[in-house]
Amino acid sequence: MDEKAGLDDTASGWSDVRRRTSDPAAAPLRMPSFYLALCLGLFTGTNSQLLEIFGLSTGDAGTVDRQPFHDLASQSAGLINYLQTIQKNPNNDLNKRLKEGTGGLPRVNFIEGLPVLPGVVGSLPGAGSCLPRGSPLVKDKSPSFFQNILRNIPGAQDYLASLLPSPKVNVKSLYGKFQWALDTPSVHNRFCSMTEFLPQAEAGNSSAFSIQEKFRSNSESGGEKVAFGYGIIHKERTYVYMQDDPCPYQIVTVGPINDETNQYEYVILSNWARFPIIGLVRDLRTFYAKYKDQLEDQLDKDGFNNEITGNSNIHYADWSKCRPATPINYIQNVLADLFG
Repeated sequence: MDEKAGLDDTASGWSDVRRRTSDPAAAPLRMPSFYLALCLGLFTGTNSQLLEIFGLSTGDAGTVDRQPFHDLASQSAGLINYLQTIQKNPNNDLNKRLKEGTGGLPRVNFIEGLPVLPGVVGSLPGAGSCLPRGSPLVKDKSPSFFQNILRNIPGAQDYLASLLPSPKVNVKSLYGKFQWALDTPSVHNRFCSMTEFLPQAEAGNSSAFSIQEKFRSNSESGGEKVAFGYGIIHKERTYVYMQDDPCPYQIVTVGPINDETNQYEYVILSNWARFPIIGLVRDLRTFYAKYKDQLEDQLDKDGFNNEITGNSNIHYADWSKCRPATPINYIQNVLADLFG
């Protein structure tokens, strides 16, 4: 596949990513779109298939049907290699951190039977921890086999997430639209996928934002889906929730900030298991011309690629066939879903 194929004016115009974002403090208070989708899910119940037909994702659209044993086989080798890699780093040595008391497992308290880790946002579902099973309009299982195992153990995910690279994120530079440039192919089956970060609230060293996603399922000409999500920045941790994973992603790498737009050129999302990986870029031409090689070196350095998996867990999106959606396309896709 030609990575640079199709990076023409049509793709750039369709993405519309070079706009400045207004000051969120001046924006009117809005209900996060993800919460609106959750409320809608409570009223629709068993009509999730109907929502999918009319373009609202219920979490499964654009994802690969995964088998547990395949997950175990494909993810174990990479995880073992990654754990060996971080243990070689003296800053992440588990025994050292436990002895010094600087990185050990937090003490667990209970309030009305619920585990609460003092000062740790990640102990709260939806604020750093995995969402509970059965959450409406959210995929029930994470594509990370190991996150599903550990998601109900208080403090485990928060500790493992602390071993991730955690760049300080300027939330104002995060706002706006991104195109998906790279992804883990065994997880997502999306085409022409875009993610937009929208301002919601800022208070002290914490911020909240909402997410809107648009993508095609099955092929570049497939029906366009709209998905929702939200994110939280607390101190230097950034948690991002999307409908296709009940467990949070974290921003693990940020690109340089563009001098003209004051926005990040790219960001990388992943989790403590380093699976899956999502790369979001502002402009495809700029990414391939300036940052692709630099980003691959950073992924190697941070353990997202390793000797066992190599870069086989990364797939570069082909935008050559992506064209703007039209009302006619929408009607055709709805009729196709309804009547075959």
